[in-house]
Amino acid sequence: MWLLHHAARDSLNSLVKSGMTPSAQQQLEYEASFGEGSGSSRIMTIDGSTASINIHGALSSKPDLMAYLLGSGNTTYSDIISALASAEKNPNIKNITLSIDSPGGTVSGLFDALAAMEAINKPMKAVVSNVAASAAYAIAAQADEIVATNDAARFGSVGVVVHTSVYEEDIAITSTNAPKKAPDLSTDEGVAMVREELDALHEVFVDSISRGRGASSEKINADFGQGATLLAKEALKRGMIDGVADYRTQSIVDSTTTANNGGNLSEIKCMDLNTLKASHPDLYSAVVEEGVSKERERVSAHLIAGEMSGDMKTALSSAKDGTEMTMSLQTQYMMAAANRKDINDRQDDDSQADEGQTTDTASTEADGFAAILKLTAENCGVELEA
Repeated sequence: MWLLHHAARDSLNSLVKSGMTPSAQQQLEYEASFGEGSGSSRIMTIDGSTASINIHGALSSKPDLMAYLLGSGNTTYSDIISALASAEKNPNIKNITLSIDSPGGTVSGLFDALAAMEAINKPMKAVVSNVAASAAYAIAAQADEIVATNDAARFGSVGVVVHTSVYEEDIAITSTNAPKKAPDLSTDEGVAMVREELDALHEVFVDSISRGRGASSEKINADFGQGATLLAKEALKRGMIDGVADYRTQSIVDSTTTANNGGNLSEIKCMDLNTLKASHPDLYSAVVEEGVSKERERVSAHLIAGEMSGDMKTALSSAKDGTEMTMSLQTQYMMAAANRKDINDRQDDDSQADEGQTTDTASTEADGFAAILKLTAENCGVELEA
């Protein structure tokens, strides 16, 4: 079960419907690529007394190639737990920053990560660059402060949803005292049974956000988007986050305070790469390393999608041109996969038809030859043996 923003969930469903599901071998190879015992170092960097933990892409209990194929990476809950434990026990680390860009993830593993975050004693800030939705927002909510890096950052998608299909020929029969084990979703009673389970999970989910944000469950259900995502400034007004960065300076400020005070932004200088490299060489190296890692993930996503869809031309072109894995490209890959499947199905049908035709022709020819042989024998007064 997933706690995902609807756009990511729709992409996931489309990948499944198009037949671009990873094989068991591909999943095993992907898990192996994460390595053993590298959880904390893979997503955590240290600059001075601050540990930065990168929480990017879809979240899962273990490495998930399907999540990775969504185009935004994959972070595991065990990665987050390991990184937090490492930062907590390191006496040189005084602060923790969670760098978040995630549409959410699976239910499995989430609440273990939230429990680990509640046990952290060091100051913790969540900095969101693009989206913190659903499970990712629940993680951000455990921080002492949530800050958006720009006005377009999105927050929320608080809720639980299940997507399923109803088949007319699908019949499930449960034991007498377990009617809720396999609800009939074609009936109102069946839908009510599923919703009862979702409501219970929603309550636990909201309760975790409530403890993190210090807001009542009633306020969260009423004001935190009711399942939608909200842009940064609206999220700030509703108490979902604590601040928004000014894009001109990249300084984290409270947008309301800045507006009231006139900002005084002219006194703040922007830092270029050379200054960053000279002043904070460890941070500069970490930024470069993260850039290389993201580029490797981008190229790999295109190559895997190209191989699975059969559209390597698009994959190679996109990898070469620096094209991100966008929704339109995902659709193009899925269409290629669907077309490839149709062609293979037609070829199978044609092959079977050719085999049938060959068999029928051979049978007809054999029958005709037997009839001619019989007639010839009769004319010659010869009796044929069976």
